[in-house]
Amino acid sequence: MKKRILIIGNKEKFTLEYFYYKSFKYLGVDVDFFSIDRTIKNRLIAKIINIFPNLYYFFLRKKLINYIKNNKKKYLAIIIFKGLYLNLYTIKNIKALARKTIWLNIFPDDPFNVRDVQISNINFFKTISEFDIFCIWSKKIKKKLDISFKKKIFLYLPFAYDNLVNFKLNKKKIGKDKQLLFVGTHDNVREKIINSIKIDKKIYGGNWKYRSFISKSDIFGHLHGKQLSHKINNAMISLNILRKQNLSSHNMKTFEIPGNNGLMLTTRSKEQNNFFKENFSCFMYSNIHELNKKIEFILNNTTLSLKVRKRGNMIAKKHSYLERTKYLLKKINDASKSKKNL
Repeated sequence: MKKRILIIGNKEKFTLEYFYYKSFKYLGVDVDFFSIDRTIKNRLIAKIINIFPNLYYFFLRKKLINYIKNNKKKYLAIIIFKGLYLNLYTIKNIKALARKTIWLNIFPDDPFNVRDVQISNINFFKTISEFDIFCIWSKKIKKKLDISFKKKIFLYLPFAYDNLVNFKLNKKKIGKDKQLLFVGTHDNVREKIINSIKIDKKIYGGNWKYRSFISKSDIFGHLHGKQLSHKINNAMISLNILRKQNLSSHNMKTFEIPGNNGLMLTTRSKEQNNFFKENFSCFMYSNIHELNKKIEFILNNTTLSLKVRKRGNMIAKKHSYLERTKYLLKKINDASKSKKNL
């Protein structure tokens, strides 16, 4: 079978699925993209969908089934990103339409957290064992999945950074912006941490814009692509704050900051330390007091900080989405051979 792959998800240029789409294309794979949903920019509509997700999911399921029915192409693999709209009826129905295809899910959240409708739900959870490969970013969650399902379908697939953004390193601007940089969505914990920081800050991300009471801060909207790369390269310190579900693991910024030549100061975690050793290729903190002490240390040790930045950038090069895609292709090919031999 020709290496043709279908990606199902959100094709906006800042999404995880778009990074993989670019990487598959770069590797010469014939890849199609079915954009089943998109980021809802109207806050009122987004709120309604959050209140009545089942109605929204009903229409997405119909859309997906119709697309697979009418699509005459044969695919080596069909990759669904997250897919909270799925239920058992839908996944069994679409699998029956493409029996020789490898069905794969890349899930960027915690599938066990069914109480939060934006993260998971019980109908989706019941579909997990239907996939040939289910990719998860956290070793801790993978262990739980292995125990719960007792099936050899779970693949540890960490996040990465986009090395196809065509970003040229500007050595003259490395670390020249003296404001601490934070890129990420607002939540109350992050707000408290950032408010405690004594130096000037630049904040980019969702739901920050109207929070002018955050001290010593310039607040902006979302930041992606080349703009993200330039800001990280230029910032003296790039702060990464892990959310509750990431605390023992990592997040996208774990790789995006060093990948774009940033100096990462991040919440301390075992898994991040496995990728980027503390005080060697990044800096870490566990509480607000230590965070401010680390900032002070970085400001007073610029030569050492530059060495840490360089080491982080060198290590990050093997953690690009291009490398993840090569790994994924190998696993898909292996699964395809196994399926043929059944």
